[in-house]
Amino acid sequence: GPSASSTREYASPTTNMEACAVSESESEGEGRSKAETPPTAHRTGVDSLPDALQYRILLFLVSTDDTWFRHHAAEVELRRQAPKLMAVRRDWRYLLTPLSRSWVAVKQPPPRYRPAEVAENPSQLASLAENNDSFRRMSRYEEVSLEDRSAYFEVSCRPITKKAEDDMEMLSDLSTWGERFLFHWEEGTYVCARCGSALYHSRDKWSGPCIWPSWRRALLAAVSEAPLLSYNAYTCNVSELYCSRCDLFLGHKFD
Repeated sequence: GPSASSTREYASPTTNMEACAVSESESEGEGRSKAETPPTAHRTGVDSLPDALQYRILLFLVSTDDTWFRHHAAEVELRRQAPKLMAVRRDWRYLLTPLSRSWVAVKQPPPRYRPAEVAENPSQLASLAENNDSFRRMSRYEEVSLEDRSAYFEVSCRPITKKAEDDMEMLSDLSTWGERFLFHWEEGTYVCARCGSALYHSRDKWSGPCIWPSWRRALLAAVSEAPLLSYNAYTCNVSELYCSRCDLFLGHKFD
């Protein structure tokens, strides 16, 4: 019969090497003491996996061409290299995966601003609320209606000043005799009064504690937010909301 070494070479990977080993005296048939049986091979790592799974791992790591495994000698060599290949794969996977701790991007919170108390920038100074001619200002305010809101739009500025915000609330009440959309629940889309850009959908509207109509979320990229450091002693996070297209002041977000 074949020697022990040749038996190990041609035996299938799941064959017990100790059982297949043949001593030299048995191969010659007489006169020599029985050779020591080689110890059982300890299979660790990838070699301890079932053959079918090992084949899949090696196919994934080494080659997509099945000709690698048509020859038995190549198959045996790949099995010897499998643990090293798996170790290399783990190292590269840790370095390259987006879930690696070293690659996780830290999201910085947006900067917060103090509410504007006085007009400073050109947008604020151009607000009708900041006009020192009180006669002209009040005359324009009297013209505000649902059909003509041009004077109301002239009050808006960014960042909104305290005076401009108060005047916009006053004009809203005077022109509508109460908030017209507070109890409005028909299905549809709410748009910006100045530019007509879609802002909110009716499915996101809810009955909040505020005297103004409330929505849980805006349409994608429809509203621009400006987080505030503080607002009227509220303990929650407050942000100013503006139309993303025309910068019309819309109100505040509380969360």
